[in-house]
Amino acid sequence: MNNNRPGSIQWFPSRRFDTDFPLVLWFVGLWFYLKSFLYLCYLYMLGLDPPPLPVAAKVEVVYFAVALLPSLFLGLAMWNEMRRWIVPAIAFLAIDTPLLIFHVFRLGDAGYLDSGLTLTGALEFGSLALNVVAFAWLITSYSQLMIERERKPVR
Repeated sequence: MNNNRPGSIQWFPSRRFDTDFPLVLWFVGLWFYLKSFLYLCYLYMLGLDPPPLPVAAKVEVVYFAVALLPSLFLGLAMWNEMRRWIVPAIAFLAIDTPLLIFHVFRLGDAGYLDSGLTLTGALEFGSLALNVVAFAWLITSYSQLMIERERKPVR
């Protein structure tokens, strides 16, 4: 069912393919959708580790399980151009990026990234890079939005 009424919320709105749709919201929305799937994959991969899990891995399991739904709903908000959700998205990425750095370093210390550029290494470093790009792009976009809002005359 494709309901294109103004104000309707859709998981995959057709509006995102319009040429005037903000590119930052398109990219960040897609990244949040992919990130929620990636969290599910991280949970699965951590479940494959032999017990007992180290404390750091247990913290990651809890974080990925908790962050899965907010990531999914932030993707929904970005693709539906809900600009009031830009600040929560920035806050989410401000928490998520250091934890993702911690995750990549933990995998590196465990020896999972030692074999050079493997699929695991590319996915880990790629997701970290996309997180940093999304974070920086959202901050600059929000800053530009605030500057434009201040320049408009008040009636």
